[in-house]
Amino acid sequence: MVSPQFRRVLEKLHAQQEARSDEELDNPRISVNQFTKRVGAFYEKVRYLIDYKEDHAIKRSAIGRVLKRKILNGQREDIGLSLLQELVSGGYLPNDNVSEHTAKKIQAIAAKYLFLEAKGALSYARAISAAANEIERFLYPQLLSDLMAECFYETVSKHMHYAGAIDDAYFRIQTYIGCRRSLLDDDQDVLFYILLTKYFPELPQYGGTEQELTHLLPSFSRTAALIERELEDHLGWRISYKLRNHAIYFSMAQEIIAQYGVMAEATLADPARLKTQIEEVLNEKYAQQKAIVRKSGTRTIAYIFLTKIILAFVLELPYEKFVLGSVNYFSLGTNIVFHPLVLFLMVRSARMPGEKNKNQIIAGVVSMVSDENIKTIHIKPKSNDSVLQTIFGLFYFALFVFSFGAILGVLKALQFNIVSVLLFLFFLTLVSYFGIRIRHKAKKWSVTPEDEGALGIVWHFVTIPIIRAGGWLSKKFSSINLFVLIMDLIIETPFKFVLGVFDSFIVYLKEKRESRY
Repeated sequence: MVSPQFRRVLEKLHAQQEARSDEELDNPRISVNQFTKRVGAFYEKVRYLIDYKEDHAIKRSAIGRVLKRKILNGQREDIGLSLLQELVSGGYLPNDNVSEHTAKKIQAIAAKYLFLEAKGALSYARAISAAANEIERFLYPQLLSDLMAECFYETVSKHMHYAGAIDDAYFRIQTYIGCRRSLLDDDQDVLFYILLTKYFPELPQYGGTEQELTHLLPSFSRTAALIERELEDHLGWRISYKLRNHAIYFSMAQEIIAQYGVMAEATLADPARLKTQIEEVLNEKYAQQKAIVRKSGTRTIAYIFLTKIILAFVLELPYEKFVLGSVNYFSLGTNIVFHPLVLFLMVRSARMPGEKNKNQIIAGVVSMVSDENIKTIHIKPKSNDSVLQTIFGLFYFALFVFSFGAILGVLKALQFNIVSVLLFLFFLTLVSYFGIRIRHKAKKWSVTPEDEGALGIVWHFVTIPIIRAGGWLSKKFSSINLFVLIMDLIIETPFKFVLGVFDSFIVYLKEKRESRY
């Protein structure tokens, strides 16, 4: 039996198919020269070696980057068409496929959030982020993902229990945030936009006119501040961790719906047929996930290796040569080779789950689809015992000192200088963080056991300070990445200008050639 929540997903998918329109078939298409597209796509690949992004965030990041550059160059009135042309030339959109009429809608979206930013309702960063999210969703619709996120929330929220006093509406919001984080891996920017549209459902339908948006202004900035507080609350992260296995079951159901569309109900309602289909999809997903892990690992290794070489020649080598008077080639070589090698081993040692995991997923999907036999999910409030929190804080600090102290002892014994030590520790934390994230991808379809072994607990005790430091540094480094700033401010603007002029010149030559005959 299929639950009412899943039936609503299928009904909305069917309604969306019926509502499709071909109104833009006769409009001109955006087209770029093939050579221009190859060069533009190559540039984008090189850039994301320097500025590492998760695969699902690359398109949105590219849209936000173009928006920032156009605004910085004073091109607020001509964003739509030029943004689409750059997305086509960068390989993010197919050539000769996107209607030029789409540019007007893109322009309206950009104008909407720039207006809200100009009125002080949104910060500049949030305005760009929200515009990039809405443009991405317009260009690359995510209907099924959003429907499944709503279905996930409707299914599990009934089984959530908070063991303490909490406002019911606030707990529902945190549960919704946890659902999207665990199912779709939404980051803070995506969640901010999603919650914004929850509080203002009409916002995506508005254009950029003042008449439409003015009535939102009195409450908009207050709501934006409320969303920021909701996203900063650690409760949402704790809920997402608790929902990890449930998210795997829902992801599998989503794969089946994506494959069968509105006809998926027959498969979901038949346990035997559903089991066979899950086994087939899982075998396929294991192979795909292995390839994704290898690809992500290769990109991250290249990112780390390239950055390491640059910093070694910019900081470490000059310091040793001109300050210390001699070069320690062992420390220099270690700092270049060690971290990419560690990351390589972390990626290669990632293992796909086995048969037991497959059986757990089958049972979980059947339970979720029928909305039966779902266990209550207990969320405990954080302890308010200040003495206990102080003890835990001191213990964590001791772990931090032990982990980094042991590494410092080894580096000192190997005669690393202060710059070499700082670079080693900096990249060790980054590699640990990226490696754990990549290994997490390998476990996308792996059900987490309720109880962890003693060896795993000890390992987490030792590595958590390093990984958490890497996560913090990753966020900070991404915002002050000097190489990215150089590419964006010095290289990208003239490069994109030259690429655009070259493409226009090719069009001019074609027109001249055609006029001869």
